[in-house]
Amino acid sequence: MKTMEEFEGSSPMAFQPVLASDRYGWDKLQVSQWYSPQQAFSPSSESKYLIGIHCTAYYENYYTIHITPCNESTLCPWGRTSLYFLKIEITPSVIEEIARESGFLTEGHIQLDRKFHVKDTKLLQLGLWMLEELQNGGAKGKIYSDSLSNMLIIHLLQHYSSVIPQHSNSKTPANQEIFQVIQYMRESLEEEIQLTELASMANMSQSHFIRIFKQQTGFTPHHYLIRLRIERSKFLIRSGKVGLKEIAAQVGFADQGHFTRLFKRETGLTPKLYANQISLKPSHAMY
Repeated sequence: MKTMEEFEGSSPMAFQPVLASDRYGWDKLQVSQWYSPQQAFSPSSESKYLIGIHCTAYYENYYTIHITPCNESTLCPWGRTSLYFLKIEITPSVIEEIARESGFLTEGHIQLDRKFHVKDTKLLQLGLWMLEELQNGGAKGKIYSDSLSNMLIIHLLQHYSSVIPQHSNSKTPANQEIFQVIQYMRESLEEEIQLTELASMANMSQSHFIRIFKQQTGFTPHHYLIRLRIERSKFLIRSGKVGLKEIAAQVGFADQGHFTRLFKRETGLTPKLYANQISLKPSHAMY
């Protein structure tokens, strides 16, 4: 699995899309088509949500979708030959504007959640309609592209968003400290992470850190860490390369029993049942 920084040494042509919406005046979001996911990501200082739709064949289940929040490392876990790859970029201001106009947000802020290996036929279809419009040179005009953009963003808000309370300000220094703590948590899941350590990293007392962390994420640090470990364990289960006992150790649970209890609490399934459900799906549906 590679981060986008590892592709900085690629040739300049690797960062040129096959098709892109910016030449047609799309302003609610940007859509671009690429030969592969690895070519699509380059370092950027601009804060945007990224939705990647990777299709490997002209069949219903030969695709996967990843949703990456702003300011998070973009990973490229796609390993199969590409038919095409769509990258959809949306700024937080557009997300909030449409959320308020459509009634999803009345106060506070809203954000898209990080989701990997999504199977969503409606989201796929919206992406395909956008690709078709790019292939046709924007022939149906801006009203049509704006309608597609609004439908896609509203779908994302309906299924993949979380509201942040009003007193959480994404531009405050505290938010940056919390972001750095979360990055550390993601990178250290196998470690025994202590609350005192996290509060120290954020330069806060433990009580203040817990309060600010929950304001900005909706969860206590402990619960958030559990969710990160569960999400990582689900990814490892889907890979089919690691046993459940090894997964428990890799993501930082005390033992397999502890792993099983918390996994079931968060997902409603035991890890074994989750693995069985994955294995019952056609192999081409797993990425």
